[in-house]
Parts: sequence; structure tokens; C-alpha cells
Amino acid sequence: MPGTPKGVNSSSKDHNKRATVENKEIPDIGILTFSPERRSRSLDLAVTEDSGKKKRGGKVFGSLERGLDKVINMLTPSKRRALRDGPRKIKPQYNVTLTSQTNPDQVLNQILSILPEKNVAFTQKGYTLKCRTKGDFGKVTMEFELEVCLLQRPEVVGVRRQRLKGDAWVYKHLVEDILSTSSI
Repeated sequence: MPGTPKGVNSSSKDHNKRATVENKEIPDIGILTFSPERRSRSLDLAVTEDSGKKKRGGKVFGSLERGLDKVINMLTPSKRRALRDGPRKIKPQYNVTLTSQTNPDQVLNQILSILPEKNVAFTQKGYTLKCRTKGDFGKVTMEFELEVCLLQRPEVVGVRRQRLKGDAWVYKHLVEDILSTSSI
């Protein structure tokens, strides 16, 4: 080989290396070199076979994980349980009406006595009242929340109000009427 130039010899070696590498890759890519329709079918088959195997393995461990999650959720104390003991302590906000009273239970009882008079249906969870009014045909026309809470800075009881559904103008007048009638 001393008579052959280096460039020719090295390029033929590179060509041989490329050919062997390409020959090794051809069986893997051979499926993909057909028409586009065949390519998509083979890829779909390859994807579904792999994912099917993963799903079977995941189902076994998934059931164990779901069981552990249930146990962890049961043992973890939730914030909602703590809220039932007393009203929330919040910072003063624009949607909180201040009261002159310091007993949250008394404020809650006054609001509870006024709501049936104003034809407002409600559900109570702790110190939160989810209120709704219905129209003539039973359709819910307005939905809002009233929550008795404690304010941090001036330590007084407040009533947080929030409109969930319905006309803002009607909501404003109804809540003003409820709070003024309850004389808090």
C-alpha cells in the first residue's frame, strides 16, 4: 500500500466503515423506508406494544400507590377540620363588613335568623353560609357566600361576602339588606 495515496486509502476505509454502519442500521430502519402509510402503521404498532407493556406493569404498582395515597390522606389532618373549631382569622379586605360585636357565634345566629325572612336558602359549613335565591320557576338566580370571620388588626368579628353567581346589583342590595336587618 505504499504506492497508493493516503487520501484515496483513507476515503475507501471511511466508505467501508459507513457501509458497515449503514448495514447494521438497515434492519432497524427497514420498516420505516416503506410508504408513508406503512410507516405510520408500524410506528403505531411499535408505540402500542411498548405502552401496553408499561401499562401492565404500572397497574400493579399503581394499585399499591393508590392504596398508600388513601392511607396518607386519611392520616393527614386537613385544614377543614381545624376550621370547624372557630372562625377563620383573616386580614382586612374590601369585601369584609366590620361588626361592632366580638362574639362570632352571636353574629352567625343573627344572620341565620334573617336569611329565611328574606327567602334565601342556604347551606352551612362551619362559619360559612352558601346562600342562593331562586326565581319563580325554581331556577337559581343568585348565589353568594357569607362567612363570619375574625379580623387580625382590629380584633373584631367581620362578615366576608362573595358573589358566586347572579346580577351584581341585586346581590349588592340583598346583602346590604341582610346585614342591616341583622343589626350587626
